[in-house]
Amino acid sequence: MLSESQPAAPTGRDALRRIRTGAIFGTLLASGPLARTDLAQMTGYSPSTVTGIVQDLSEAGYLRVVGQQESTGGRRRTLIELNRSAVTVAVVGLRGPRIWCALIDLEGNRLDSVEQDFDPRDPVGSTASVVMTLHRRAEIPPVHVVVALPGVVASDGSLALSPAYGPVAHLRLADELEAATELRTTVENDVNLIALGERVDGAGNGVDDLVLIHIAEGIGATIIANGEVLDGASRSAGEIGFLPQGLEAGPHGDRGDFEKRWTASGIQEEAARLGLALPHETAIETLCITESAVARDLLDDVVRAWAFAAIVCVCVVNPARVIFSGDAVALGEQARQRLSDRVQSAAPSLTEVVFAELGSAAILHGAIARVIKTPAVLFAGAVE
Repeated sequence: MLSESQPAAPTGRDALRRIRTGAIFGTLLASGPLARTDLAQMTGYSPSTVTGIVQDLSEAGYLRVVGQQESTGGRRRTLIELNRSAVTVAVVGLRGPRIWCALIDLEGNRLDSVEQDFDPRDPVGSTASVVMTLHRRAEIPPVHVVVALPGVVASDGSLALSPAYGPVAHLRLADELEAATELRTTVENDVNLIALGERVDGAGNGVDDLVLIHIAEGIGATIIANGEVLDGASRSAGEIGFLPQGLEAGPHGDRGDFEKRWTASGIQEEAARLGLALPHETAIETLCITESAVARDLLDDVVRAWAFAAIVCVCVVNPARVIFSGDAVALGEQARQRLSDRVQSAAPSLTEVVFAELGSAAILHGAIARVIKTPAVLFAGAVE
């Protein structure tokens, strides 16, 4: 479900320095604060090489002194760490017919944001435009772009399935955006980012094996096993919106039958057929508080359907926790309890059921979690 463009193998003195600088960035990101001698030992570079790079990065504002520490010889050593506020990332996502871009630092602070119309006939142009609008006015320009994509990215980086981006099969989105913006770009499934964000800072904090079920314009799942996102052979693991409605699985197009029926829009259509009017923005909340037998029966159907999606995942991967996010968070307390009870009663082993905590910020937290796993990619722009 993810892709990032791959740079050519570096050569020459400047390229070697970029590699070393990226290694120092990554070491500080994973293990800081550290003394220069520790950095030299951990990276394998000479003390003089480390000192020169640290000085340049400190002058550029990327590193800062955070204190001193006694060494075994009694001399106090200066500790340095990465200044997470000095590195920013642009995160792009879709919201209906609009595209948004948020500028965040590595502390997770949202520094700026912009939103504009999205043209599916020119997805690269629309995406590049929103990024560059933010880039031009940024006090600290982003060094990397993360695109939260509602769909599947094939192993070669092309869009294998992304209805929101229009008829763009085989579009190499990361490459196209890098050419248009001159910024390194990572393309990641949006539900994966939500799951990563919740695992780091939300309802899945500290849990290495979990499943997140996300209900929005589509229905998707992310499976995290041993702390890593499970992509599958073609990077399409978790596309549970394509679950069959019955034992006879039929052909599908860009959207699965299950998600057509059990997203908020599908529930609205069914409610209208039954004579219930559910507002677009608050369909689930309204359904939960509507006092009628028809509404109660429909809500019970919704709970059963969402529980079914979770149970399928639980039976296959045996997670410690299931997180429901998106429109599922709008369920009232009683409906939440019924959903939890249904999943737990049908699961072959005890599985905790919780609801997402971060809301729309989950994608931003997930973007940080995603890029710091590959610091050389993240800091490529910062060390040019």
